[in-house]
Amino acid sequence: MAPGRRDSLAWVEAGTRLWETTLGSVEDQALRAPSLLPGWSRAHVVAHVALNARALGHLVTWARTGVETPMYASPEARDADIEELAPAPAAVLRARSQDAAQELMQGMGRLGAEQWEARVRVRQGTAIAADTIPWLRAREVFLHALDLGAGARDQDLPEAFAHALLGDVTRQRSRVEGHPSLVLLDQDGGARWEVGRPGSGTPPVVGDVRALAAWVTGRPATLPLGVAGDRLPQLPAWL
Repeated sequence: MAPGRRDSLAWVEAGTRLWETTLGSVEDQALRAPSLLPGWSRAHVVAHVALNARALGHLVTWARTGVETPMYASPEARDADIEELAPAPAAVLRARSQDAAQELMQGMGRLGAEQWEARVRVRQGTAIAADTIPWLRAREVFLHALDLGAGARDQDLPEAFAHALLGDVTRQRSRVEGHPSLVLLDQDGGARWEVGRPGSGTPPVVGDVRALAAWVTGRPATLPLGVAGDRLPQLPAWL
């Protein structure tokens, strides 16, 4: 279950600020350098974030009009669009990212109460209520700001957002067949999350909630994080 729409919309705004600040710190030529995502340059990440805003905007249109408007024409088209946009001049990439983010926020702002409850489908084919769209965007901007490898860190994630993300990701990972069982513990608040069916001997991964959120999504953790007497387990890719 996604967090409430009000919280998610606030996180979209905060995450977009972090994304834009981080992107703004990257010089134009450095956009061609590798990102923290295997096989993608920073420009690929920027292209993806811009195109994701457009894709989620399609779902907003679907909710507002009732006319089925998929995020992407196909998985192949999604990948091709990223590859087409990534080599664009830096000024074009920056403008596309900013304009698409603004258009998405404006579109969400036009939805009424009934439209927020409309059912739409994400690219994996799962049906969701439209009020989940802000949460999907919040995840994108916060996590891909980290992926730029340009100053944003796990400490920049709001703690409440990190808590919500841990709940979301551990539920999704629990549905993956053969996924290693995990116990995650917040070192400060004592909150606990599980993946799969951990046994009594499963050593917990303990850390700052923001570090846990970064690690469980495959991002570097700089805040305290560890497993007593062991190394952190290797996790399959998430999304």
